[in-house]
Amino acid sequence: MNTDDKIKRQQIKEYLEAVVAATETPPQRADWTYRRYEELVLRCGFPMQWKPLPETIEPSIPQFCYWNCQKLALANNSLTYAEGYALHPDVGFPIAHAWLLDSDGGAIDPTWNSEASYFGILLSTKWVQSVVAARNRFDNLSILDGNYLEGFSLLKEGLPSGSLAQLLR
Repeated sequence: MNTDDKIKRQQIKEYLEAVVAATETPPQRADWTYRRYEELVLRCGFPMQWKPLPETIEPSIPQFCYWNCQKLALANNSLTYAEGYALHPDVGFPIAHAWLLDSDGGAIDPTWNSEASYFGILLSTKWVQSVVAARNRFDNLSILDGNYLEGFSLLKEGLPSGSLAQLLR
């Protein structure tokens, strides 16, 4: 494992911890499972190590990470959709992002197609597909950030049964 990548993945975790620690709980959210999506990712996610994009996958459309990764996960059952926070070498802070895990557990990123560090949640392709279909709109494909469309159900109740994916081996 690359020491620099390990440090960057720790920086993402520390960023998430700082955001959560700095968040006051509004009274209307007192009984929610999570106060923010950063807390959800911190509690349910884990660090993932970058792997070069395989030759069988072409780099995708810049700035469309959710679309790019959902499309590839639906087309290839050896890929698992992941959403969370990533740290790109050209950006000095973690940003909300989507990527894929291959069957060996490597984080591949068709959107950036360059080495980055990742901390996120593996989501079931079937569940992601059902959420996107139920929304019936394409202005916010992020499962987490777009969850306001479902009344913040992920923050209120946590991830539902069947939403988490298991790494295929």
